[in-house]
Amino acid sequence: MILETLKQANSAMLDSIQVTTNKKAAKIFKEQVKQLGEITAQLEKLLNIIICFNEKEISKGFFTQELKESLQTTVDNCGEKVNDHTLDTATVLALKNAYNLCKTATDNAWSESANNKSEEVVSSLVSLRNLLPDKKAADELLEEINSAKVKIPTSSKAIQSFLDNIEKGKQIVNGLNLDDETEKFINKVKIQKATVADLTPHILQWIADNNLTGILKVRF
Repeated sequence: MILETLKQANSAMLDSIQVTTNKKAAKIFKEQVKQLGEITAQLEKLLNIIICFNEKEISKGFFTQELKESLQTTVDNCGEKVNDHTLDTATVLALKNAYNLCKTATDNAWSESANNKSEEVVSSLVSLRNLLPDKKAADELLEEINSAKVKIPTSSKAIQSFLDNIEKGKQIVNGLNLDDETEKFINKVKIQKATVADLTPHILQWIADNNLTGILKVRF
């Protein structure tokens, strides 16, 4: 509904400028229409991202009814004042404020969801880095994931790329074939509390299967 109203308002802008005959009024009106065009373009992109958030299950509850109603009201007001050639600074500013509230809510939703979805994978890739067969690939993947988390995506493709990278990270970690016993062993190694007694047949086989014989070291 909001997107439809935006499109109607945009199509009416140029026609409204043409029929405004008073030069001073036309200048002021033209300036406001220009600003309105800029904010509506930004708003349309934001609304499309919000739709993608729902479709890809990034976050659904952040775009509240209150935000929707506030946005719809300001968009309707702008559309009406474009049609009757009374568009003013206050009306455009109200739309900008409504947009900023929606943008902030979307930014926060992305930050929270992106962190939650990637936290386990990022932690695993960092802690297991020295055991991975391709450290460079893991580092590059970590950089892409962490870079994507700090700024809201601008397209459905960017969102999907982030989700795909998380899956790639999971596949890398799963490639180590960890189970409860090997995870306990790795944790002991990281805090330097692993002993020869921890080198059970299962652990020794896991080390051999993952080509870690020359990586893990025994220290006194």
